[in-house]
Amino acid sequence: MNIKNNIKNSRILLTSMSMALSLAIVGCSSTPVAAPTPYKPANSKAAYGYSSEKIAVDEYKVLFKATDKTPADKVQQFALYRAAEIAQKQGFTYLAIVKTNVDKKPVIAREVMTGKEEPPVFQTDRQCTMSGCDEVAQPMAVPSSNDVVKTQINDIYFTIDVKMANDKTRLGKNAFTVLEVLSQPLEPKNAN
Repeated sequence: MNIKNNIKNSRILLTSMSMALSLAIVGCSSTPVAAPTPYKPANSKAAYGYSSEKIAVDEYKVLFKATDKTPADKVQQFALYRAAEIAQKQGFTYLAIVKTNVDKKPVIAREVMTGKEEPPVFQTDRQCTMSGCDEVAQPMAVPSSNDVVKTQINDIYFTIDVKMANDKTRLGKNAFTVLEVLSQPLEPKNAN
């Protein structure tokens, strides 16, 4: 009977530890990272990146959600680029932004803080054998100079309403050419 109780208690303990570990992993992975947001689709409503909603046959609402670590001009460029991708896919040649909106919401995020200290020097010992003496480094545990800290950042929600057409005059003087927008690289090319 005692063995059955021990097995039952072990299973309960193992299950509890597994659940705690799972919650810790999910908790860490759901906390945003305080870093610039790349151009990518938002895979869920809470995710960073672009999403869009069709308003009419020739009109879309494009949202780009980013951290405030992403430069504002990049956020705008990403939203316009996504609108141009949609316009091209729908067969339109021109697009114009008819409305913009920016919202900020504070959130707690993870940020990696790197230390500026010099790497530690290994302690060396002199070891002598019959064939001679050598300096031997002694490995030791070294505290990391990188720490993950929680910090407050702002989530940026940049929304544009975009009209699309094949006739530039329908959109007015502020119309963009879809091919012109798509020809601009999203990331600067390395000058090597």
